[in-house]
This record gives sequence, structure tokens and C-alpha cells, in this order.
Amino acid sequence: MMLSTEGREGFAVKVRGLPWSCSADEVMRFFSDRKIQNGTSGIRFIYTREGRSSGEAFVELESEEEVNLALKKDRETMGHRYVEVFKSNSVEMDWMLKHTGPNSPDTANDGFVRKEEIVQFFSGSSRVAELKFEPTMIPLESSWLCSSQVPMIGRGLAEGIIALAGELGLKG
Repeated sequence: MMLSTEGREGFAVKVRGLPWSCSADEVMRFFSDRKIQNGTSGIRFIYTREGRSSGEAFVELESEEEVNLALKKDRETMGHRYVEVFKSNSVEMDWMLKHTGPNSPDTANDGFVRKEEIVQFFSGSSRVAELKFEPTMIPLESSWLCSSQVPMIGRGLAEGIIALAGELGLKG
């Protein structure tokens, strides 16, 4: 279990597939049988670089039991859309909120994750003793990429890092 910035375990789920026009009140109704920490303030939407809703949000819950019960809402519908619910934590939530949206430091991201970003993402994690990077040339369409870059075309920054961690066998 990851630790939040306050040093306590954070209890959260990531919700994907929300209607773009979805409000915090609608998310509250979707999870009406769950105890959301701080009411609508415990619902944190993720935005694109352009400032539009991405259809994803984090919902902070009051306990591990609430998280497990919220996971049972996976693939239920909200309007005409089915919603996916994934277990998360405050570390992932804080990182995603910092690195997405129109004012994030990643708005100039060129579609690649650099080793410095990966190391920063895993810093303080008990899952990683040491990450090793070796220069690699990767063919991509008509161009070549050089060392310390991982192609992330079609993925969000955090999803790419998490996928890379899985590839490297760094699951917690």
C-alpha cells in the first residue's frame, strides 16, 4: 500500500469512462452507497491539456473496506456509458493531478517519458531498489528515438509509466 503525503494510507479509486459533462454530484450519486471522504471535495476530475474533462476522476474514500465495495461498481452504467473502477491511492492521484490539465508541467510533453520522470515517479517507493537504463534505439515510423526515451504514443504519461513498471516486473 502506498503512503499519502501526510504519511497515512490513502484510500481511493480511479474511475474511467465518465461522461465528459459529468459533475461531482453525478459521481456522488453513482457511489451513493459509499462513504466519500469530504463529500464532493473528495472527487477529483482529470483534465486534458486543453482543459477539457478526460472522462476520468479519482474518488477518495474513507477506508479500505469502502474501496473494496466501490470496486464492485466496475462496469456499471452511468447514463449510456459503462464506467470502469480501479483501485488506486493518494500517491497516484496526487501525481496524476499534478501532471495533467492545462497548467501541468507536462503540457509540452512530446509523447515520451524520460528516465528522470520515471525515477521521480518511483522515488520513495519501497517497490524499487534501483532502476537501470540502457541506451536503446527504437524504430518508430520513419524516425529513430535515442537513449532514455520510452515511446508513449497513445498512452497517458502515468499509464505509460505504470505499464513500463509492469514490463520491468516492478509490481507492488
